[in-house]
Amino acid sequence: MFDIRLNPAADDALPIYRQLADQIEFLIRAGELPFGMRLPSTRDLARQLGISRGTVVQAYEELRSRNLCVSHVGRGTQVVKADDSAVDFTNGTSSSGERLLAPEEPLIDDPRLRSLLPSMADTAHLPVTELRQSFSRVLRYPALLNSFGESAGDLTLRKLICERLLPSRGIHARPEEVIVVPGSQYGAVLIALALQRSRKTVHFGVPGYLGIPRNFARFNYALHAHEVDTQGIVLGNTLLGADDILYLMPEHHFPQCIALDEARRGTILKQSVAQGVLIVEDDYDSEFYYDRQPQPALKASSNARNVVYLGTFSKILFNTVRLGYIVADAALVQEMAALHWSLSRGTNGLIQRWVADLLASGALERHVKRMRNVYRRKRDDFANLLGANFPDWTYRVPSGGLQFYIEIESGVELQRVLAACQRANLAIGTPWAYTLSESTLRPFIVIGFGAMPFARIKSALLDLRRSL
Repeated sequence: MFDIRLNPAADDALPIYRQLADQIEFLIRAGELPFGMRLPSTRDLARQLGISRGTVVQAYEELRSRNLCVSHVGRGTQVVKADDSAVDFTNGTSSSGERLLAPEEPLIDDPRLRSLLPSMADTAHLPVTELRQSFSRVLRYPALLNSFGESAGDLTLRKLICERLLPSRGIHARPEEVIVVPGSQYGAVLIALALQRSRKTVHFGVPGYLGIPRNFARFNYALHAHEVDTQGIVLGNTLLGADDILYLMPEHHFPQCIALDEARRGTILKQSVAQGVLIVEDDYDSEFYYDRQPQPALKASSNARNVVYLGTFSKILFNTVRLGYIVADAALVQEMAALHWSLSRGTNGLIQRWVADLLASGALERHVKRMRNVYRRKRDDFANLLGANFPDWTYRVPSGGLQFYIEIESGVELQRVLAACQRANLAIGTPWAYTLSESTLRPFIVIGFGAMPFARIKSALLDLRRSL
């Protein structure tokens, strides 16, 4: 028998047959259920898992529809090849021997894993009725969906971003200074392409979010990492100039959730003006603050002409919505819009109009206020749970954001914690995701509290404690 772990109790869980089909698919694609293997009979598997035979029948039908299995009378259900050019996920090569680029996230997630990964939004509290109503209003005029619209994005959405979102961060902008993009990562690619003749080096803090610096590196920018302490990025005596880009998350530096110190903010902005340094400000989840009001964005400063601001809807709604925006000088926006048109003919118009309707109706603002309270309670409960069960771990309770940055006393202890996570089927953030090379930093892990209901978070962490 193979290892299947179903979750029938959670309110937000997939139907049991889907959970079963997804887990068997994972085992097939991972090579644990090889070509030609006969799956257990529906009666035997139902008995093993304590579910109805009809549920197993439905799961097997789902697998057949995915072309992963075939059934024959008298021979049962057998695995067929999922892909003739399967990827070996253990060494990063294809079956032909060609080296693959190492992905920043797994290509296939094991559905048995319980994810405590950081910076993931909670979808259990989405205002589903309002989302449906908004979508219905957008679909009343399907003829509009035939038009590509402006390459910089839907004008109504850009106006609403200027009127409803940016003022809360102290930013006053015009629609022509905003471009809507399919996510911040894509936005970073547009910035890199637009500036590659004039800028050469990207500076950023570590531990930190490396996805955007790596995107710049793909276009031959040099990368320069700087330490992050409890006041934010440490530039020290580094002299930045007109060839440089400084990538910052000043409100919640990821993954530590550290706010950039006021004195450092001032120094960086002055240096930006005096030396021509371009700042890319990633304001990915400043909506979620708990103990204090967030500082105004760097883009709100009177010295902000060299600041390019990145915003996103992913943390407000859900991570896969892939919708963000950039606020910048109108000339740079125009150049990025031309590139965007050449690359992809603009951002998904249906999603843009849907989000614009959510903004106009006030549904998005109401959802953010509700989620701020939900996340605050989860953060507090999470801190109490850590304190009671992991007294040797060192951490600061974050004043905002969706994760805890936890220092571990030694490398040996870190390996013990990671092995226990594997035994407990837990996915967490590890140091290698946030540093470029071997680091002298104290070992750490990052645990998110955003996505899962707290009862499941508690169960997962207690399982981890027992595994330790």
